[in-house]
Amino acid sequence: MTMTRRARIRGAALLAAAVGALGWPGAAQAAEVTITTAPAQVHQGDAVEVTFTLPEERPGARTERIEIRLPAEAPVAEVYPMSVPGWAPRITTRTLDRPVAGIHAAGVNLVTDAVTWARAPGTAAAPARLALAMGPMPQTDRLAFQVVQTYSDGTVVRWTDPAAGAHPAPALTLLPPAPGAASGGHGGHGGAGC
Repeated sequence: MTMTRRARIRGAALLAAAVGALGWPGAAQAAEVTITTAPAQVHQGDAVEVTFTLPEERPGARTERIEIRLPAEAPVAEVYPMSVPGWAPRITTRTLDRPVAGIHAAGVNLVTDAVTWARAPGTAAAPARLALAMGPMPQTDRLAFQVVQTYSDGTVVRWTDPAAGAHPAPALTLLPPAPGAASGGHGGHGGAGC
């Protein structure tokens, strides 16, 4: 998996926040939800694995639950939570008025609305790295996800702000379909193993 320069900078800020001084205000402000993908470049119509990395920002508390809400305006036909040690996923679905092309079916009208992971008891506090296999990626240039992080002390952090906000929503840039790729995405596996 290759990370962009911006993702590496975010990763360095995340590592500094996680390893440095969790209680310092500067460290908390530097942290954000980061997204990495395999493959590194994501095209419309691809199937990909998207990994969300969330910081632990609360001294004396650990993240107990993380909800990742998929964008309603650009549904992804198939979304599968990947196995992550110490976390158990639950999928919430919604029904579309108009089906979208899937990987394993020509038309899909029941899509994932959100995936909520619960941390297993006894798991040590650490930044969460949660992965979703998804595709085909929709015909849009950007996907913004809403992430809701709930701590053991009851604090809820909503990663839903604009890019310049205190808790920016993680977003994924989609490139136009790769040359020679089938439009609509049906029948192709873009490397995520969906």
